[in-house]
Amino acid sequence: MRADALARRNAIVDAARVVFTERGHDAPLDAVAELANVGIATLYRNFPTREDLVTAVALATLVDVRRTAELALAAMSTDPERAWQGLVDRLVELRLGALIPSLVERSYTELAPEVLAARELTKTQMTAAIEAARAAGLVRTDLHPLEFVMALAKLTRPQIELSDDALPNLVPRLVAVFVAGLRPDGTDLPV
Repeated sequence: MRADALARRNAIVDAARVVFTERGHDAPLDAVAELANVGIATLYRNFPTREDLVTAVALATLVDVRRTAELALAAMSTDPERAWQGLVDRLVELRLGALIPSLVERSYTELAPEVLAARELTKTQMTAAIEAARAAGLVRTDLHPLEFVMALAKLTRPQIELSDDALPNLVPRLVAVFVAGLRPDGTDLPV
């Protein structure tokens, strides 16, 4: 693929991530094309169906999560506290709470094979990063990687507008409380 064509394709995926985050995956594709600065025909040449675009967004998100876990894992040996906080911060920044519901409205087994494969690679890296954090004494021994990611997704879901006015910085505070609760000095999680 030519560099300019690849850049357009990536711009469409990036725009779709933003639009899907803000409006759900059933948002008008015109909004995606407009944000990507391409025509709707260009969008459809790159992604003939909405499902193709949703799959590309899911893959891009999984790649970002995997790279984030890889970077954290690499940094754990020198500064585990900073590496762990960087992992949490980046996952919050990815706004998984807004993306996951719009990308996974069906069971995991119905996802495209390439998404399932990427999910497994991501799960492996996230597990390794959590194990490194556990070895550094930063997280409890019974934390499951999927629980960690899904909890962050729940905490970072879009909040009702009233909560922003009444409780500024709600999401960062809830994430900080959650991360503090992951420390190993707590009690075992309920079964």
